[in-house]
Parts: sequence; structure tokens; C-alpha cells
Amino acid sequence: MKKLILSILIVFGLLNSGCSNKLEEKEMTQISQGKVASGVIIGEKLKDFTIKNQFGVPISLTNETKKIIFVCTKPAGHLVRNYLKEQDKNFLEKRDILFIADVSAMPSIIYKMFALPDFKKSPYSVLLLTDEEKAKRFKNKAHKDEVMIIYLDNKKVTKVKFISTKKDLIDEIY
Repeated sequence: MKKLILSILIVFGLLNSGCSNKLEEKEMTQISQGKVASGVIIGEKLKDFTIKNQFGVPISLTNETKKIIFVCTKPAGHLVRNYLKEQDKNFLEKRDILFIADVSAMPSIIYKMFALPDFKKSPYSVLLLTDEEKAKRFKNKAHKDEVMIIYLDNKKVTKVKFISTKKDLIDEIY
């Protein structure tokens, strides 16, 4: 048993050794027209979805949802999580914002043993995309290391911004 745990810890260390907790600062990018990702097209409605949060509670897109924060890398996720730690637990709900984290590329044993317990420490809801096919609808390869903010009006995408700084995050979601 000790060998198994030690092996898992070594694998976890190797997988995270190339990941920085710092996000390279880039100028904010705003997209006001066209296709941003396979399922995110400016001017079109997002298809309905339901994604479970870190506590296993299914959360759905609604007509009231104003913004979606989407991250698919550890540094982008940490940028959002570090800011949200400073806010009250209802910060996102009060603003009709969904926070989606793509964890589909993470090995399941790492996800179950380390990432999920860490997500459960967060008092706010984090929708966890564990299915790579479902995650593709939100991914934009050119901006994969940035936080994507999708602006919605009655489920219709009005614009998308990609950010990489705390200041931009505050400006866009506060």
C-alpha cells in the first residue's frame, strides 16, 4: 500500500512539474463576432447543458445566466480560484455567473485523489467538465492558457473575452 501511495505521489509530482502557477500576462482579447469555439458562437444561443459541480450537484445553464467563466489550464484556474477565495461564497450566484473548469485531461486517479478534494474546499460552485468531448465545445486552442469569459443575454452569446490578469478578471466579473 505504501508503494502504491508513493508511486501515485511521484506521478502527481511529475505531471505537475511542468505546470506553473503563474499565468503569462497577455493583453485582454475581446471577440465580438464569429466562432470562438465549436459550441461558442457570437450571436447564437449556447446549447443547454448540465454539469455537476465539485459536490456532485447538477447545475444547468439558464436564461438568467449572464456570464460563464471557463478555464482549461491549471494557471488560469488558479487565477480565478485565488480571486474567488477573497469573495463571499455567493459571489458568483449573485452575479448569475457559472464557473466551469475543464479537468478532462487530468488522469482520473489524480483527479479523484487530489484535485476533487481540493475543489471541495471551495465554498463556491465549480462545474467540473470531466468528459473531453463535452469540453471541446468551450475550448479555444489559441487562448487555452487564458480565462475565457462568455457574456450571455438569454443564453445568446453577445461577446467573449480572454483575460490573464487579476485586474482584468475583477473588471469583467465584479
